[in-house]
Amino acid sequence: MRVRNGIRVLRQCRLGSFSMCAAAAVAVLVALTIPAETGAQDSSTTEKSHSLGVNLAFPDEGVGEGEQLCVALFPSTSPDLNQPPLLSRCLDPGDAAVSFEGLRTGDYSVLLPGPGSDLAEPRYQGQLVATSIPDDQRLESFGIDVDVGLAEDFAGTTGRVQVSVFGCPAGTDNGANRDDWAAECQALAGGVFLSLSGTGSINDAAFQATTGRSGDGSGMAEFTNLPPGAYELGSELPENVTNTPALFVASSIDGSLGSLDPSDTLSLRPTETVAVDVYLVLDRGEPTVRDVVGTIDPGITGGVAASSDETLILLD
Repeated sequence: MRVRNGIRVLRQCRLGSFSMCAAAAVAVLVALTIPAETGAQDSSTTEKSHSLGVNLAFPDEGVGEGEQLCVALFPSTSPDLNQPPLLSRCLDPGDAAVSFEGLRTGDYSVLLPGPGSDLAEPRYQGQLVATSIPDDQRLESFGIDVDVGLAEDFAGTTGRVQVSVFGCPAGTDNGANRDDWAAECQALAGGVFLSLSGTGSINDAAFQATTGRSGDGSGMAEFTNLPPGAYELGSELPENVTNTPALFVASSIDGSLGSLDPSDTLSLRPTETVAVDVYLVLDRGEPTVRDVVGTIDPGITGGVAASSDETLILLD
């Protein structure tokens, strides 16, 4: 019989040596099964790998076209940032989350902006966020939320509020349905005095404007170079409208925010643009309506006092 190299062939047992052959067969069987069992034990005790998701909340519109923001992962909570990161992931325009796979339990640090970031301007503050993956084999995925901060040079007076005022036919009442208000109230309202006043930490911020009467600015007023914070929108309503205007708000960061109660405040973040649509309903039966949008005290908002002969001016 020819035997290939490296393969051992057991000798055949003679008829009179049955017990020895049986014992040998059992020994071979046991020897063959032991490594398999050992391997099964090893695989069951192998540490699982985990994933870490990082969700970013931007103070502005986030990564723009042609830009790239990278997030780097370092081992330990006190990493040597002069060394290359353990892993790195980059966000494309419109993205707001990254994921790091194949991680063991332990401490980590997330750095942003990380190496490889390519932004039109260095507007984001550098951050090193410590986190850890606990030693829990039942869990595979973990996540952290990170508020991205603006660099000091970009965190100043960068917000704006745009207000558009529309006149509505008498009796208009569409509740919280903005589309119905927009469909019925297409006349722009010019010459409406508006005020924007800060509250809390920016209570010394006060601004005034009047909606335009002609051109592209008809029925509109804009407040620019605003510090972030909470604001009250105020106005002395013309005498020929009801005192229950409808307000709807949209954010350049969050999109549509729905309706706004006149007594509520506007929240403004750095670089954010908040657009407010105000719908005033004509009411010929109330010739001396004088109310304030956002507060009942003109002294708080700096509202401009209206004379008794002021009326809503509707523009074509």
